[in-house]
Amino acid sequence: MRAARDSVSAFADATAASGSLLQSWIEGREVLEFDHYPPDEVIDRRRGSQFYYHAHRDGAREHGHLHLFWHASASGRRRYLREGRARWTRTAPTHLFAISLDARGLPVALFTVNRWVTDGHWFDAATTLSFVERFELIGVEGHAHSCRWLSGFVRLYQPLIADLLVRRDRRLARRADLTQALGDHRLELLSQARIDWAADLDALESEARRRGV
Repeated sequence: MRAARDSVSAFADATAASGSLLQSWIEGREVLEFDHYPPDEVIDRRRGSQFYYHAHRDGAREHGHLHLFWHASASGRRRYLREGRARWTRTAPTHLFAISLDARGLPVALFTVNRWVTDGHWFDAATTLSFVERFELIGVEGHAHSCRWLSGFVRLYQPLIADLLVRRDRRLARRADLTQALGDHRLELLSQARIDWAADLDALESEARRRGV
């Protein structure tokens, strides 16, 4: 409950500071198809968490979406950034899942994609979920509000994210050759679920009041 409330507070703070959550990343730039916002992405180098926003899909509900990553070695371990170095060594930004946002910056869906879409190491649902559980961004310069919002949002939706990852793996399991399936450009979106963030928050608050939390 604390994470959900902090996420709502951070969303309001981002809106007050930048006009909307989207503008906290776009910062008045023209939104060009496939470009990343912010251009250098948002990376917590201490925790290995990363995300960026972009837009390239048509649809009345989605303005664009966030891709979330966690830096891991091929064995699934987190390697910390060495002092004085600009980048991680022997790691890749492993894709976790994505969040569709509407033109107001409200989250409207979650989805997973195939490996060829973002590259990086590939892990099964259980291992990927362990990365989701460790996903957190704290105090990234210039993006403190959106980092708080996203960290709380991920905590709130962990059960749904877990289900999406299981469904992702089940779909891939239908293929005889996993390596071939991961590179098949006919397979892009592997699982998805619509959400109503406001309704979910209201339901959570109602349950908290019922329990006296």
